Amino acid sequence: MIEILIEAISRVPSPYSMIALEPMGGAVARVSDTATAFEHRRHAYSLLILSGWVSDAETEANVAWARQLWELTRPLSSDAVYVNYLGTEGDERVRQAYGVNHARLSQLKRKYDPDNLFRLNQNIEPAPAAL
Repeated sequence: MIEILIEAISRVPSPYSMIALEPMGGAVARVSDTATAFEHRRHAYSLLILSGWVSDAETEANVAWARQLWELTRPLSSDAVYVNYLGTEGDERVRQAYGVNHARLSQLKRKYDPDNLFRLNQNIEPAPAAL
């Protein structure tokens, strides 16, 4: 993984892009998977790939860099994801972010936001009303 990350940062197309390895474990891992919305607490590290640029002309190269790096690191990574690190991956990836907590959060969404007013984020759909 380290070799992949070093190689990728050596060819990063923008000075506004970065790679972060965030240590997990310790107090983070001592919290139950269902105590908060975030369940993925048992991994050693969280990998964050950020790609930023200024000009529209730089979009293709920078998006390609981030996507290629993700594809290279996927075989060495779990399916776990932190919801605030998602882009436009879609509903299934949002479900993966919340894991075992998604159903409970969907029930809470039905209770407090049944019309899904707060949906301009990585949305959890309100659970269907019980029959």
